[in-house]
Amino acid sequence: MGSDGFSFAAAACPAAAEAFAKYCDIVSGPTNVKTRGLLALSQAIDGIEGMRDTIFGDIPKLMSCIDLENVSRFNYFYDFVFFICRENGQKNISIQRAVAAWRVVLNGRFRLLDRWCNFVEKYQRHNISEDTWQQLLAFCRCVNEDLEGYDPRGAWPVLIDDFVEHMHRIYHSSDCSSAMESQCSISNTLRGLDLLPGSKRKCPTHFNSNEEDIELSDSFTRSVHLTPLKRLKESSGSRYGVWESHKGTPFANSSSDYREDTDLQNSRGCLQNSPCIVEDALSKGFEGCISMKCSF
Repeated sequence: MGSDGFSFAAAACPAAAEAFAKYCDIVSGPTNVKTRGLLALSQAIDGIEGMRDTIFGDIPKLMSCIDLENVSRFNYFYDFVFFICRENGQKNISIQRAVAAWRVVLNGRFRLLDRWCNFVEKYQRHNISEDTWQQLLAFCRCVNEDLEGYDPRGAWPVLIDDFVEHMHRIYHSSDCSSAMESQCSISNTLRGLDLLPGSKRKCPTHFNSNEEDIELSDSFTRSVHLTPLKRLKESSGSRYGVWESHKGTPFANSSSDYREDTDLQNSRGCLQNSPCIVEDALSKGFEGCISMKCSF
């Protein structure tokens, strides 16, 4: 820490500034004295009641007084916050204290900070280890907001792997929702694809709404049924088994045939003026023509 930054920090938060200065001297020194030095510093802080809470409360002031643009200094500061969050000599820190510290230290440095903190509060059941604390800093530096840069084969903590899977499910569900909304908007623009209620069993309404079509269908049906079709029967005395026409069938009987056929069609559930009766009339006419043709 620079002399100017230390003087400002000492004036704003003296306890936090002094503790951070001693911490930096210890971790930057020889490795063989690091463990003993941190243990002595921890005991000195715990020797004053409420000192850890006081230092933790002054973390935002300390951040505003020192220059944290330097990567090495920020790494020291980030580890120092974890060191202060320890209670009663424990190696891990509570979830509540870890989330509160992350929201302060990584604010503006981690785009998924809110989602991460919410995920930890909701799903994490154990305290946060020092390895998870340090690996999150590496994660927020190398992984983008869309999770690009994340290597599933990397040695990430389980909590970070679970968080990535959680985010993938969120992104996938949002993509499906947007796809379904776009599909619905496209189907709404193509109104010709809208199905009428019961359209597989009923005739469209425009067959009944247009009177001219009804009259044309009725006249066409009558003309088909009034055509003098010959009724043929197998002649018992015919030499070749040829079908002969009924000589006693009057032309006027075709009207009664029309009524009988109409009643038959109505009994089948078709409307009298619907296309169903027209199709049946055409089929009867074609059957008569084929029968007469086959007899010659």
